[in-house]
Amino acid sequence: MALAVGLPAKLETLADVLELANRKDRAGARLMRQMAKPRRPHKDENLSGTYWFDDPERNARLRGYNVQDVEVELEAHDLLPLLSPFEQSLWQLSCAINECGFRVDLPFAKAARQIAQAAVPEIDAELTEITGGIVSAISQIARLKTWLAEHNCLTESLDKKAIEKLLHNDTLAPTVRRVLELRLGGAQAAVKKIDALLARAGADDRIRGAFRFHGAATGRWTGEGFQPQNLKRPEVENLETAITAVATGDYAHVRSLYPKPLSVIGDCSRSMIVPAPGNKFIDSDLSAIESRALAYVAGEQWKLDSYRRYDATRDPRDEPYCATACKIFGKPNGTYTKDSPERNVGKTCDLAFGYMGGRNAWRKFEPSSFTDKEVERFKAEWRAAHPAIVKFWYAVDRAAWIAVRERGRVVRCGPIAFKSSGTFLQLKLPSGRKLSYPRPRLCTSADGRSQFVVFTDNAEGQFKDCRGGAGAYGGIWTENIVSGIARDVLAEAMLRVDAAGYTIVLHIHDELVCEVPENFGSEQELVRLMTRNPAWALDLPIAAEAWSGPRYCK
Repeated sequence: MALAVGLPAKLETLADVLELANRKDRAGARLMRQMAKPRRPHKDENLSGTYWFDDPERNARLRGYNVQDVEVELEAHDLLPLLSPFEQSLWQLSCAINECGFRVDLPFAKAARQIAQAAVPEIDAELTEITGGIVSAISQIARLKTWLAEHNCLTESLDKKAIEKLLHNDTLAPTVRRVLELRLGGAQAAVKKIDALLARAGADDRIRGAFRFHGAATGRWTGEGFQPQNLKRPEVENLETAITAVATGDYAHVRSLYPKPLSVIGDCSRSMIVPAPGNKFIDSDLSAIESRALAYVAGEQWKLDSYRRYDATRDPRDEPYCATACKIFGKPNGTYTKDSPERNVGKTCDLAFGYMGGRNAWRKFEPSSFTDKEVERFKAEWRAAHPAIVKFWYAVDRAAWIAVRERGRVVRCGPIAFKSSGTFLQLKLPSGRKLSYPRPRLCTSADGRSQFVVFTDNAEGQFKDCRGGAGAYGGIWTENIVSGIARDVLAEAMLRVDAAGYTIVLHIHDELVCEVPENFGSEQELVRLMTRNPAWALDLPIAAEAWSGPRYCK
């Protein structure tokens, strides 16, 4: 209930924000943590024994702490708005998905961990030798940056894309290049998930409780513990061959086939999720739903028509990213197909520029293939090709600004509306669901020429001013609106899919993974269930693709 209105879920923080009469018992919380783990043995006790703080006085104090928690929850419940009937049903389905969980191929995961454990020491040993002991582990980011800076290689980040960009520099010293290659080969975040996966699998090899309802302000789910939303997409050419190799658990064998064993393990991380014996996975994900929702909410008619043509014909010349590329390069429609390199430019432009992004946003998707001048030209051409979207950015920002200034007034902007009431700015989506922004206020820019809206949010797990007090702008509002629409489309599909007997075990952004008996259901039926238009978005073109198989490999 708190998350649904943009407030923190942590009870102590929530009580402070709501200024409740009842507050968390902080001393009791410390006692609870003390009693939740074994204590050290006393001198007269067996040193190998397990002992707890469980005396009558502490137990009585702990019961009082629990009672006080309930008092805080009761008071918060009376102040917070109830979930709507639809959201309540969705929350119940979310609980069922969490309780069902998804199954893990534990022998395969353990084999992958065995290879990772063998690979890391080898990488660290070579790194130690090259740097003269200054850096002794690939995880020592600060030391790595310092060493690289001393060797004329300055960088703010050592993530995959940043390193790939650095490696395009032909003037790098051989030792610097090798250090970067070692970091690239050994810094696969997906590998770290193996321990989390093994630690959280239950006695039946299933991981439960992986999804947090309304974890993001837009209503989308976030991950808990092992986070399936962040699993690496496979890049290896033949995934089945890679799975077979990793399943041996033999580091030397995998190393003989692949120069970056940890990267291959990352490629196989999704494949560690499997259905139970006698079952299969059927998966379907919404195609380019954010690009479609952006065109829909902004009224970019040519783009909507492009999606409708492609959905009807599947003609590769009508593919929307190709159509975008044609506009950017000034070519007639149909010039490019899905195999054309220009199509990737059209896709990256949509991903990078849709929310007022610029060169920095582009570099997150495409670090080094084009010069800054070329990227700026792409941005200008993309904006020229999308006048309705550009107009929407500024219109929605002004609507939010007016709603905060004129409290109680409903300010409409296309199919959405803003209104400030109480201590919230609310944004009403086409579905009727409202996004809430606590403590909205207007702030003036440093030069005194403009005003912008600042609100408080739960970003990075802290309840503080959005963007460090820099406030919202048209791109943020637009991204929230589009994410909210995409979430609502998926939410309605989830309820339909569940009602049709498909057991959802994973949902990742705009994708559903269902575990069903081998003779149940079909890809075609799942696509039909996914793509039925909601009553509130009959003109939104929706499409989906599906696959089925014995592992989660997409």
